[in-house]
Amino acid sequence: MDPPAIVIRPLASGERRALATVMRRSFGGLAGVVFSSGKTTFVAVAAGRLVGGAVVGTFPIDGARRGGIVKWLFTLPEARGSGVASALLDRALAWFDEQGVTDAFACIEALNAASSNRFARRGFAPLGFAEQLRRFGARLPRVWWHANHVVDVGHVLWHRGAAEGIEPGRDAAERARGLGGLAATLALHAAFAALLLLRRGADVDPSAWVPFLLAPAVVVGVRTAAMALAGAGSGVVLRYRPWETGLLLAGAIAGLFGGPFVAPGSMTPRARAWSPRSLEPLWVRMAFAGAIATVALAVLAAWGVAAGVATSFAGPVSTYARILATFDVLLPFVPMTAFSGRRMWAASRVGWAALAAIVLALWAASPGA
Repeated sequence: MDPPAIVIRPLASGERRALATVMRRSFGGLAGVVFSSGKTTFVAVAAGRLVGGAVVGTFPIDGARRGGIVKWLFTLPEARGSGVASALLDRALAWFDEQGVTDAFACIEALNAASSNRFARRGFAPLGFAEQLRRFGARLPRVWWHANHVVDVGHVLWHRGAAEGIEPGRDAAERARGLGGLAATLALHAAFAALLLLRRGADVDPSAWVPFLLAPAVVVGVRTAAMALAGAGSGVVLRYRPWETGLLLAGAIAGLFGGPFVAPGSMTPRARAWSPRSLEPLWVRMAFAGAIATVALAVLAAWGVAAGVATSFAGPVSTYARILATFDVLLPFVPMTAFSGRRMWAASRVGWAALAAIVLALWAASPGA
């Protein structure tokens, strides 16, 4: 029997609740907290049933350019692989053309192969922060706001027409961009740590400054190195990508609330499209490597604090490693799916549970817990 024909049409009045149900089945229940069907939504209907949706919008960038954003694109789990998402995206892009959009955007989780491949086939490519600044300058905050690229931790801004075009001889430049992004991530975490110390003022021992500033860089560096080593020899060319909105969130938490947050970034394929089936085992191996390294560092630092060994350095390392391990292990659901927990949970519940138990024990044993 032939599969039912897919009809793409605008969302009808009275269908918002049914669409929200489809979205929750696609992304998980917590995504419903932030979901909105917006002013313009297209739905996919098969055999009289809603099986997917695309929420889109437009916004002015400047006098000559108009942006279009694919805010949500989702299907029922059983409809995946049937062309529903691609049909919805094609309709969204056609609507952009009708609206005079010059720059189309989407925010995609760094290792979401299905979405990356789908958008890459239609001329989208990830846009690094330096290139974002070059293209949009002072209007970049407007682009981020309308593209919902503000607190989408671990997501990458994709832009139609921004293809980086990996060419022979550009390997060194690609590596330099990745290393530059890592250096910026480490430096910003040190700056946010300094902001925390400034907020605490006279309560901080001057001798604690250097260890406290170095601690988040050490934690992020150890996790990143472990993931890179796990990916070495795989034949996949990897690149470090900063979590620009995660860094924005870390700065906001430090400045507004006086608390630490770690945005470690991702090791991703340099290619814009890749096979999810063949590379998923690699992502799982890298996820476990990064999480195990972070948890091991947290355990080692906690021991240092308890034993009175290098406490001025072990104390802040313990704090930052526990925080990163919490997000990297204990929160395997939306909106924290860019961390390693979701991938570890899906691959090995036993492995995930073992790491989760250690993280919980670290919190229980920490001072003030």
